[in-house]
Amino acid sequence: MELYVARHGETLSNIERRLTGKDNDSSLTEKGIEQAKRLGKSLEHIIFDAVYSSPLNRAIDTANIAFGNKYKIYIDDRLAEIGLGVMDGMTYDEATLNFPESGMLFFTDPISYKPSADGECLNDMIKRIDLFLGDIEKKDYNKVFIMTHGYALRVMYACTIDKSISAIAKSPYYSNCDIGRYMFDNGKWKLI
Repeated sequence: MELYVARHGETLSNIERRLTGKDNDSSLTEKGIEQAKRLGKSLEHIIFDAVYSSPLNRAIDTANIAFGNKYKIYIDDRLAEIGLGVMDGMTYDEATLNFPESGMLFFTDPISYKPSADGECLNDMIKRIDLFLGDIEKKDYNKVFIMTHGYALRVMYACTIDKSISAIAKSPYYSNCDIGRYMFDNGKWKLI
């Protein structure tokens, strides 16, 4: 099985350097819409057995623009971005200043990260994404596409390595509409 994964198109929050987790959303910019169109164009020669998306509009909109009506898009809550609690909506600087034990540590030092009030624990995020991958593994799919978020993709990478918080820090970084590809073979995922 091949798994194609991508981050949503550029949003207003991305431009403003604002944290936008699973409890907040941000509209695609004109550039984000163009990125989604280019993403779709780059994938038009591939036939997917299923297309999954995070429940957040920025991901759903990107998938809809990329694929049009070509596929039914299955929404799965487990693909949502990290829950940032009270930091959701803050700028990077505001989060770092007001929550030094949280702030941007989930990016820069996941092992030291402590979620802010109502924030999601990284082990819980690993569990939900790992459950999603486990469900996909049971399906009779050849090629699957997943539209999600930058941090969710980093956690997905960790789930394919050893399901540890330390593996998150080793993940590739995904810019808007970047594509990653995994192969599932002999019971293991491998980043291609």
